[in-house]
Amino acid sequence: MTAGLAVAGLRAGYGRETALDGVDFEAGAGRLVALAGENGSGKSTLLKAIAGVVPRSTGEIRLGGESIREWPRRKRARAVAYAAQSVDLIFPISVRDLVLQGRAPWRSGFLWESGEDREIAEEAMRACDVLDLAERDATRLSGGERRRAFLARLLAQRAAVWLLDEPTADLDPRHRLEFLEVLREAHARARPIVLWATHDVNEALAIADDLLLLRRGRLVAAGPVDGALAPEALERTFSIGAAVERDAAGRPRVTFFRPSS
Repeated sequence: MTAGLAVAGLRAGYGRETALDGVDFEAGAGRLVALAGENGSGKSTLLKAIAGVVPRSTGEIRLGGESIREWPRRKRARAVAYAAQSVDLIFPISVRDLVLQGRAPWRSGFLWESGEDREIAEEAMRACDVLDLAERDATRLSGGERRRAFLARLLAQRAAVWLLDEPTADLDPRHRLEFLEVLREAHARARPIVLWATHDVNEALAIADDLLLLRRGRLVAAGPVDGALAPEALERTFSIGAAVERDAAGRPRVTFFRPSS
């Protein structure tokens, strides 16, 4: 599936509460898209609506030119991989078995994983630098190791779309940088469309192709980073002053500040 993801007029929420109010955007094949905004802006709900975790009240989601509304569950699971914000594990499970869960949509019925499934899982673990942890209990891993293991599960799923809900939120600076590097390499290998929710605009700018800015369930700006990264849009999104500068390598960086009265 080489065409992109298109979302049109999407409204979704929880009970009577509307969390998304008419969201429209497109993400081209192989693009890495950062979703940025304050708490309650609708980032997580957008990911959940695309994944089918939260029902949408109106709107359309198309992938590869096809509406996914009527897709069978298995077809959708093969095409869309969702990683929730929390990666807590209740029961012991080896890293290998955790990564093999990503192959479940491709198995028939209750059959055990095939040799091909095991090869794909091993390749994913190697790409995400957790192959040496394959027999370790995933519940006993550090936060950074566990995030890489979950990323390997997504890679093994071989989905066209990856939905990542604040994957670095609970990581220290070193593990954040390590995770971003692994994500960059995994994305280069598989070339999925990645939608990545984050609070940290500058972290997103390190690897994102496109940027969606959300405020109270509505899009403030969307498109390639350079076009969407206007100070006015950032100020509307975060209700604070913003300045966009460039470092010595030409990469944009945002500084937030309280405007003088």
